[in-house]
Parts: sequence; C-alpha cells; structure tokens
Amino acid sequence: MHENPSAVNTVGSLSPVFAFLIIVTAVTSGIGMANPASAADDDAVYRVAVQQNETTPHRNPNKYSEDGDLEGVERWLADYLSTQLSEGAIQLSEGEYELASDYVGEEYRERLGQYVDVAGQTDGESQEDEFKEAGEKQSQLSETVQEYWETKDEYEAAREAGNEERARELARELETLANETESLGGSVRTSYDEIEDQTNADLSEADTAIEDVTETIQTEQEVVREQLFKETELTLTPERETISFLEPLVAAGELRTADGTPIANERIKLAVGNHTEWVTTDAAGGFTFEYRPTNEQLSTDELTVQYVPKSQSVYLGDESNVSVSIEQAEPTVSLDEVSREVSYGDEAAVAGELAVDGIPVDGVTLAVFMEGEKIGTTTVTDGVFDGTVTVPASVPDGEAELDVRLPFDDQALAATTATTTVTVRETESELSIEGASTGDREITVNGTLGTVDGDGVAGETVQLRVDGTVVGNVTTEAGGTFGETVSVPDSVSEGDVTVTAVYEGNGSNLAPSTADTVVTVSEAGMQLPASVWLAGGFLVVSAASLGLWWYRRSAAELPSDGPAGDWQSTLDGTTAADEPPADDGQSPLDGTTAADNPSDPSLDTITPLLERAHEQLTHGQSDDATRTSYAAVRRALAARIDKQGALTHWEFYQTYCSNYETDAGLLFEITQGYERAAFGRNSVSTDEALRILERAWQLCGHDEQSSDGAPADD
Repeated sequence: MHENPSAVNTVGSLSPVFAFLIIVTAVTSGIGMANPASAADDDAVYRVAVQQNETTPHRNPNKYSEDGDLEGVERWLADYLSTQLSEGAIQLSEGEYELASDYVGEEYRERLGQYVDVAGQTDGESQEDEFKEAGEKQSQLSETVQEYWETKDEYEAAREAGNEERARELARELETLANETESLGGSVRTSYDEIEDQTNADLSEADTAIEDVTETIQTEQEVVREQLFKETELTLTPERETISFLEPLVAAGELRTADGTPIANERIKLAVGNHTEWVTTDAAGGFTFEYRPTNEQLSTDELTVQYVPKSQSVYLGDESNVSVSIEQAEPTVSLDEVSREVSYGDEAAVAGELAVDGIPVDGVTLAVFMEGEKIGTTTVTDGVFDGTVTVPASVPDGEAELDVRLPFDDQALAATTATTTVTVRETESELSIEGASTGDREITVNGTLGTVDGDGVAGETVQLRVDGTVVGNVTTEAGGTFGETVSVPDSVSEGDVTVTAVYEGNGSNLAPSTADTVVTVSEAGMQLPASVWLAGGFLVVSAASLGLWWYRRSAAELPSDGPAGDWQSTLDGTTAADEPPADDGQSPLDGTTAADNPSDPSLDTITPLLERAHEQLTHGQSDDATRTSYAAVRRALAARIDKQGALTHWEFYQTYCSNYETDAGLLFEITQGYERAAFGRNSVSTDEALRILERAWQLCGHDEQSSDGAPADD
C-alpha cells in the first residue's frame, strides 16, 4: 500500500496529543461520567482522524471548513475494501469458503459504513454502491459455491452406491446451483470492473480467481450432464397464428432425442406461460398440444413451449418457439361467497369463479380491494377461487366496498371486476404508555397500541401530549409498539407532569383511546445539555484512543516517516492482507455484538438478487435475469418447507405448493421460466423474462412493482 504522509499528519504529533489530553481533562473535570467502553485501536484513530471534519453524521459538508485529510482516510478505506474483496476471492478459489465469507463479512460492512461517511465529505465520486454490491454478491457466491460442491459430493456418493434415481435428483439440483454461480460470478466481476475504473485498485487477481471458480463449476456440470442425461429436441407445428383464449393455440408436436430417436409412448409435461399440459406421445414421438393464452401481453409475437422432464428422467428439457398474434378476450368474475360482516384482523372469506363464455380460466391471480385499498390476493384454479384476506385497521368502519379484480392491462384476458358491499364493525382499541425523564427537559415515551384482545396494531398515528400540550406524533411499528423522545414545553413547570398518548382513530375501524403516565421533570439548572454530555463523552473516548495509539506507536518504535497511508499498519504493524477480518461478533465502533443486531436474510440476499435480475434485464440478458429471479424466489421460500436443499426445481415446486396452494400459479410460471433459461436451446424472450421478474417480486413479498419489473421505488 502506498504511503500517505498527510494521513499521519491528520492524527498529529506527540505534543498536540498531550495538549489535547490536557484540554479534555479541563473540560470534563467537573462532569461525572462513566468510564467509556474501549474500542478497537484502528477505529479510534479513524474516528479521531475524521472528527476534524465531522460534527454529526449525515450533514452538509458545505457548511464546514475545518482542516483535515479526509481524502487520505477515504483512500485507505477504499484500499481496505478492495483488499478484502481480493483476499476473499482468492480464498474462495482455494476452497476456503468460510474464510472467503469472513473477508466480506461484518468488518467489511463496518468499513463500508465508514467509507460512506467519509466519502460524503470529500469532492470525489463515492464508489459506495459498487463496494456494497461486490461484497454482497461475493458473499452469496461463496455460499452458493460451497453448496454446489457439497451437493456434488452427495451426487458422487449416490452414483457410487448405484442409486441412479437419487443421482439424477441431485444432478438437477446441481444445475440450479451452477446457473446461480454463473450469474453471481458475472455480477461480482462487473462490480470489480466498476471499482477499478474509479479507483486505483487492482482486482485483476480477484477477477481471475472468480472466473476460475465459475468456469470450473460449469466444466464439472457438463460432465454431470453427460453422465446422466440425454439431450432432446422438441418441434411444434401450429394450426394457426392468430389465437385467443376462445381460439387457443393448437399445434402438432414431436419429441425426439438429439440423435433422432423418438421418445415414444411416453406421458410428458409441456409448459407455456403458467399453463401445464400433459400429453402422451405416440410410437413416432408425436402428440397434439393446446394452449389458451391468459396473461400474455397483446404485443407478444412468440410463445415458448417447453418440455419439462420428470425429476428422475434420463432426458434434459427442451423448448420450441411458436409465432403468434394474440387477440383479447373478455372474462367474467363472479362472487359466490363473501364474509358480510368483518372487523379488524378478521380473515374474510372471498370465493367465486372466473371464466370466458363459460370456459374456466386457470392459473391467474386476482387482487382483493376494500374501499380502494389492496388487502390481499387469491389464485384461480380451474376457474374457481376460494381464499381469505385479512382486514386492516386502515379501512373505516361502516359500509365498505369490496372488489375482486383481475388487474390485467393490454393482456390476453381483459381486466374485470366484481364488487359487493360488506359491513366493517368498529373494534375497541387500547393504549399503554410509560415515560422517563432523560434530563434537559426531555422525556422518553414508549407504549403500545392494540386491541382489547391484545393484538398489536401497526401503521397507526398516536399523538403525544405533555400536560395537555401536543409535543409530537409517532407511528406504531410491528406489534403496535412506539417510542419517541419529546421536549417538555417551556410553558410547563418542573416537577410532576402528565404525559398522554392519544389515538383518535380517524379513518380506521378502531375506536379512539388514551393512556396517561406521570413523569418527574428535574429542574433545568440541575441538568447539563445533552450536547455537552455527548461532546464530553466523545472527547474522553477520543483522548483515551489517541493515548493508546501513541503508546503503541512509540512501543513499536515506528519510524516517523512510516507508511502513513496505511492506517492498519500504523496501528498494529500489519496490513489488511496479512490476516482475515475478525469474526468475534463485536462491532469496534459501537461495542454491540452481532446478536444485538440480527440481520434480516430477506434484505441481505433476496432483494439484491431481484435488483440484479432487473439490471440483467435492462442489459438484454434475459436468460440471466430469469435464472436470477428464480434464485431469489427459491431463497425467499426455502425456509417455509422442511426439506429443500437437495430438491430439484420441480420437486421444490411440488413440495412447496403442497403446503401453500395460493402461491402455486406464480411459482409455477417462475419455475417454468427458469427451466427454459437453464436447459432450453433458445433464450427466454425479454417479455417473458420481464413477466417472470414481476412475478418474482410479487412472490417474494413485493406486491407493487413498476412496469419495468423493478420495485416501485426503484
């Protein structure tokens, strides 16, 4: 790492350090303060280095003009992050999966947060997004590669034991992992290129390591395919090009192996869109196929029909494209059963039928609205839907309009709606509240809004008052909890004050409620301003850290002209490349542990995959986008079933849908798209990849997405 003399100058020399300690002692001598917890030495120096330019986080740097070498700190942090990426990639290529994950783990994320803080104060262009994406995708890649090789060991054991059926199941699972590896590896290498373009980082060795990892797995998978599977060829000859739901696609088909041998007298599964059709081949491998379009866009000019082998089949899948022109049909939705009286939290029944001129519609999803607010969905199977939706607090009590809609737009089936009226009953609400004085005439208020049955209510507004004066509003979170720190109005005297929480229930089906608590407010003269406490605490921590740093620096007899640009070596004589990141669960910045801040897997792994799929789609990589969309869905749903690690994509679909039938239509279409992208001879069309991405967002819990397949706020 290149030396940066200005970085050392930022910390200062011996005399300023002791002068600083004397000033801190003078400032804080009259303040009683607990002994601060010690932080990691390098983080202490980082904090002191940047404090010359930093008063509070997330502020406008144009308002500050203090001197300091934040550019030097920024360069060091960028070098650190690049080194971690490089070392992690090398460890991954050497099969050290846990170590590879550690290099882009907790410490990487902490340094990235520091980099963001510092880069926000400098004139240069921050590479925050690139470093973040590279770290996340590399972590996912490490996990996927490890899973591939573990599954590969199971596969080899099954073959050695002569269990061909189990071996084929594992081989199809390996296909999924191999495709996910290829997608993630490409994403990581793209991030490397972007980082190198904007910084002085050299990630060529890391790029080569990732390329080797992905190519090795692709080579291994080719061998697996040759060992267990036979390639197939599917051909289709349609009767007509113009089709609709009432005038379906009818085609003569033929299925053969790659060497021309008919797959004769076999019951096979063909898929197009979210529709599945079972047909039986004749002695020549021939069959007749029929498909009624439902959710295809009217602009669609080609449909892809795919042969989907059974999990234990010796055949690989194949697909055939058919040119079409789609005309729109008018469906009718009817409501046969609806809960006529409901209240907050009720599971309201919604059942009915969807058909076109008496012909049942299959595999589409209806949206349920109450007073114009979407409150749930239900899936149509063979023309019938029968589901439940939960009544939210945000629907006013009284008569309410309930709509069941087919929310299509310029698709093979036109949009349609069935409307009815239901009665929403008012539910009694209950507030609880507690408060405590924090000094400086401030009160911390915590409480819960719920029903009399104890069900917490989220997303509602609670007003806070002190001795009758409104001091703020707060929105309830999950479980109905809320918390806020409020200031006591100047008009309120010291002593006992009444803190009141008021829920007015405007625009909801919950009745109003209030709760009070009494808090003693100390005289202002007995309290120091919070800013003094915070400043004093920061000075003490900074002084202690500087003293410890100087002691270490002197003890190590570092030369005064040492590698100033390498902050890590200044601290402990090592570089970031000399050892892997610490994994002690301790945050050196705030003293918390990993257990104190559990990560949400859905945020860490699912959303980045969906965003990557959207990026791939915008670059015309429809197959990659489809495979990545499926990977996101697989990760999102895997935790809901007991056995999923060794399941093929179709076994996963069957296992999942046996427990969650309402998601069957969406998962089926996504799984079909993945099969085409992973095994088909032809690429998935852009329109199909877009539809699969849209359904992936919906199935992963994002009900609203933009027209381009990205989340609505993308």
